[in-house]
Amino acid sequence: MPISDKAQLRVFFYRTTAGNEPVREWLKALPPEERKIIGDDLTKATRWSCHMALSSSRRRLHCKTCNWPDSPFNRWLRNEQGKMNEKHLGGSLDDFLEVEGRLAEAEAVATRRLLAFQIAKLMEQQQVSKAEMARRMSTSRAAVDRLLDLDSESATLATLEKAAAALGRRLYIALM
Repeated sequence: MPISDKAQLRVFFYRTTAGNEPVREWLKALPPEERKIIGDDLTKATRWSCHMALSSSRRRLHCKTCNWPDSPFNRWLRNEQGKMNEKHLGGSLDDFLEVEGRLAEAEAVATRRLLAFQIAKLMEQQQVSKAEMARRMSTSRAAVDRLLDLDSESATLATLEKAAAALGRRLYIALM
């Protein structure tokens, strides 16, 4: 279940004037287990940081694809006429993860973390304690702790639906 394009930062590898992508080459040279860790972390960071910015009550950002036009990176990529300067724009992180066979798993982890964050945020806004959340969901406090643990993979769709209902929300899932 990928996070929509509206909740992602597009990440591209730096390309030298000679056409090399040193970061991609470095990643490819790492052992598979280290590529997996780095790929997961980068995917989490790109999905997570964009959602954090979009959901912040202190900031209201309009973000079509989370490529903010005023970011230093995007100013660097654009020439004086405002057109994209692709001279140093290499392949994307998503393409790299797809080739590695890691994109779907990395997106699932990022989605799970995003849902845990959203549930915790709603609990905070509604001033619902973990004990109260457990009562509303007819479950244990330990189950709520696992649900809110950003690194846990134990939440099922049924648990997520219960959590959403306990907070007066619905879980919406779509195939894209």
